[in-house]
Amino acid sequence: MPSSIAETAAPMPTLSSLLTSDPFSISKATTGIDVLVIGSGTAGVTSAIELARKGLSVVILEAGPFLLPSHVGSTPFRSREDITPQIHNLVRYRTAWTDHEHFSDGVASPLNNDAWSAVGGRTLFWGGCTPRFSEWDFDDWPFSYEEFASYYDRAERIMHVSGRSEERPPFFRGKAQDTILDRLHKAGIDAEHAALGVDTQESRNGYVPRGFDSAADRLLRSGLLSREVARGRIVLVPDTIAESIENNSRQVTGIVARGAQSDRRFRLVARHYSLAGGAIQSTRLALDSGLRDIHPLVGTHIADHLFIQGLFRLKAPLNEPIYTFIPAGKDRPYHIQIQGPFDETWYSPYHATVWLDCDPQGLYLLAYCFGVGEAAKSNELQLTGQCGDGPGNMGRYAVLNGRTENDLRILDEMNAFLPQVAEGMGAELVRSQINPPGAALHEIGGLRMSAEPGVGVTDTHGRFWALPNLSVADSAAWPSQGSANSYLTITAWSLRHAEGVAELLGEEN
Repeated sequence: MPSSIAETAAPMPTLSSLLTSDPFSISKATTGIDVLVIGSGTAGVTSAIELARKGLSVVILEAGPFLLPSHVGSTPFRSREDITPQIHNLVRYRTAWTDHEHFSDGVASPLNNDAWSAVGGRTLFWGGCTPRFSEWDFDDWPFSYEEFASYYDRAERIMHVSGRSEERPPFFRGKAQDTILDRLHKAGIDAEHAALGVDTQESRNGYVPRGFDSAADRLLRSGLLSREVARGRIVLVPDTIAESIENNSRQVTGIVARGAQSDRRFRLVARHYSLAGGAIQSTRLALDSGLRDIHPLVGTHIADHLFIQGLFRLKAPLNEPIYTFIPAGKDRPYHIQIQGPFDETWYSPYHATVWLDCDPQGLYLLAYCFGVGEAAKSNELQLTGQCGDGPGNMGRYAVLNGRTENDLRILDEMNAFLPQVAEGMGAELVRSQINPPGAALHEIGGLRMSAEPGVGVTDTHGRFWALPNLSVADSAAWPSQGSANSYLTITAWSLRHAEGVAELLGEEN
């Protein structure tokens, strides 16, 4: 007989067990899966919600666990410098970025950058700035800004972006912000309130502002989650790694997946498959699945933003927090985000929302300068045999991203512009640092799109030219990017992507 009640008691259910399913149950489902989405960041969740609302059955595979239901900045942990890094470390893994000169096949490259694997992905931790790309940023895309603008409008409504409408005014608005903007304008520097993915709509008549946008939060609020495959519903399967994409040279025939903590493998079959793990992971999975055989550009033309951070010292306290945005121009392909004041601080990916914890009497402002990095063909992702830091094969790669002459020229201009901005604000630049490739965490490319088959890997909705039932919901499809932080544009692009997938499946019906 059992010696205690504890020995016979069933394990207590967790929140995740109420909301999610497992790969074994999904592989045995009697209802067919219309769309299998790999990744649960903003690309995957935005696509899944759009497709489910069109009556399709959707399954999301996520390699990481269910960690938080919303952005860390919308939780009690936002200002906990003792706990927040530990939360990051639960789902963070290290990645390798280098260049051709320092890469040697068979020799492990240093792990020098960060990635995260969890339900919601980086949307649990992102910094909040949500500018649009400019019109000229679409010059080498196969469609124009005008053709894309309606998706931006929808994405800003979905994300509750502040500073774009009267309903949601700028998050920072006060005398100090106006003073800084006025000083910059007098110095001949265009500046504006930063558009942020933080809901500032008035709390009234039952409406409660949603805080930071997060894919996890949107998925939970959608009302579409189900533990069983069904039309018009979404099944979330966490802790499940997509290992390979099977195809017969005409279409994808299935996905092989396994549990993150198990060697047991499952084969999942759907009508359509969507890559949404972020540009690097979507590209890595394509390469791991031998898809370079269908197009030689698979894995190439990868880029990240050029990233310089600076620290400005004011002459006198502002007495209020600010968040100011200096937009890029056609002849100045970089922008600056200025936030603070602080007692003194420095950028850390563990605390991307440090601007929520300003010290009004502080004298220091953080400046993040992002520039357009060239998506050169030689910038590529290489699979490696080294034991990676990520789940399964997710860390077994190196990104080879060398700085081009154009990159170096732009970095020089960015470096020269920072002290001009500081002076215009009535401050001085006391520290600056050029960060290495990959540090901006705004990666693009690897599965670039084109208007015509054969030129690129995917079409203008992210669908593979050679495998029409496979598509890309994230920035892997982009041929380039503007200086703007990529979150908003990924969300807008995934809306366009979902439209293309639904259209394709509708034609099949």
